[in-house]
Amino acid sequence: MNVILSKSALENVSKHKYSGIDDSILAKLVLQKYWNFCLRFVPLNIAPNLITLTGTITILLSFFIVGYYSPYLEGALPRWVYAMSGLTLFFYQTMDNLDGKQARRTGSSSPLGQLFDHGCDSIVCTLQSLIVASVASYGVGYISLIQLFTTALLPFWMATWEEYHTGVLHLGPINGPDEGIVIIVCALLSTAIFGNGFWTFKPFVATSPILPSIIQQVLPQFIQQLMVNEIIVASLSFPCLITCFFNVKHVVQHLQSKQKPILPALKHILVWVIITASSFIWYYTSTNLLPLSSIWFNNIRTVQFSIGIIFGELVSRLILAHMCHEKYNIIQAPLYPLILSTLCSSINYYIGKEVIPEYLLLILFATTSFVHYSLFVKSTISQLCSYLNIKCFTISKKH
Repeated sequence: MNVILSKSALENVSKHKYSGIDDSILAKLVLQKYWNFCLRFVPLNIAPNLITLTGTITILLSFFIVGYYSPYLEGALPRWVYAMSGLTLFFYQTMDNLDGKQARRTGSSSPLGQLFDHGCDSIVCTLQSLIVASVASYGVGYISLIQLFTTALLPFWMATWEEYHTGVLHLGPINGPDEGIVIIVCALLSTAIFGNGFWTFKPFVATSPILPSIIQQVLPQFIQQLMVNEIIVASLSFPCLITCFFNVKHVVQHLQSKQKPILPALKHILVWVIITASSFIWYYTSTNLLPLSSIWFNNIRTVQFSIGIIFGELVSRLILAHMCHEKYNIIQAPLYPLILSTLCSSINYYIGKEVIPEYLLLILFATTSFVHYSLFVKSTISQLCSYLNIKCFTISKKH
């Protein structure tokens, strides 16, 4: 769907200046030095957005390769696939930090660069979540959904939401884009070396040598059956929720200092609530009605990727609204395919039979999400390039 930016919105975009703070300990001690070293090998005529796109395409290729070997997010993969997934993620992180440095070095920084960079990042969140789900053998159960929405999409949405209200993107001393990615890279490379059996190991089971038998005897059965991958996802959810708490705290403090109402700002969190609740309801109704043929079992990567596309557009629209100094509506067009799909699945569930064919629903959902996002990207880039008198993937001569 095309987005028509008003003249005042475009004027505000042209005046926009990105403000970001990265307090990452690892970045300050190690990564910044590595990124500055890599920047020396980037030619001055390479556009920053081209660097961003290169990193994103690399993750996309990794996503398809991993998906070829693990369509249902489980099973052992060739060792080289684990290594490739780790190296491509590290390469993506490098490109994601070189683009901004290249923009400042060449004097080609622009609001379009920020939107393009963070828009790609929002898509990569879902792609990388599915890659990790395959490597760690999550399978088609709830665990991949919990990881996607709690440890990937929620922190990204809250950080962007905080930036929308405060004007600053603030990354803490230990954050996902820096320490988080390095930890995932190490986990992926370790899997390449030692295999993926570790992820499905049950450390609390009665026969496990890790805990004394007297402790194992008092543990509830469901805890004894927990696998390492489930424990890790649950453990990572807590620091993500703590980070989100500080996002809310920063926004509240900022609004109070400006004597602005708080409730309208908090309502924007409902966007994540809607997309998450709809996805879980769709998953529940579909898998309970069709335990053998649900699209959430047979096509889980397609469904989650399509949801990620919707999330990517919603995030990009929030960033654009921040640049344009415009209000951000809670219910927007990108949400319609997901809400309608959930409604159709719920109708099937309550009737007790597949009145609306699931595969037709999947085709319509995936196609609509992709086409809608593609039109949004094309329209937005075209308008910004025209008004700012720049090109997306080349550096203008004036720079």
